[in-house]
Amino acid sequence: MLNAMKSLLIVGAGIALNLSGWAQDLNAPKAEYLSRCAACHGDGGKGDGPLGVKLATKPADLTVLSRKNKGVFPVSYVYAAIDGRSVSGPHSDRKMPIWGCRSTPSPISPGKGAISKPDPYESHLDLVCDPEDVIANRILSVIEYLRRIQEP
Repeated sequence: MLNAMKSLLIVGAGIALNLSGWAQDLNAPKAEYLSRCAACHGDGGKGDGPLGVKLATKPADLTVLSRKNKGVFPVSYVYAAIDGRSVSGPHSDRKMPIWGCRSTPSPISPGKGAISKPDPYESHLDLVCDPEDVIANRILSVIEYLRRIQEP
């Protein structure tokens, strides 16, 4: 009987660990949004983040994207807006940062012919860029969170 209880306890612990990992995966899109977008768009996506209220152009209310698109969440539009490399129209004068490194020189790279070495404090700016698939997965994660917070 004691061995059966131990086995049941071990199986239960394994299930609990798997469920907690699954719950963390469900929260990954929200965590990505909160770390990359909430400062301007707000925790709830209403465009009321602490930095957003200081901008000349108010950040978009991200909870009404489906409503503005006849009830369909506009995945391609949102992806392009976040990615930022090929945005035209009202977002062409872009206030929102472009995601990831896009083959641009480091902000601390020396100019032509200049020999310069960044000080240790600035050296963190010269990091290797994330691979394109990592950037795409981060964008898709934010899109998943935005899809979840749509208002009817």
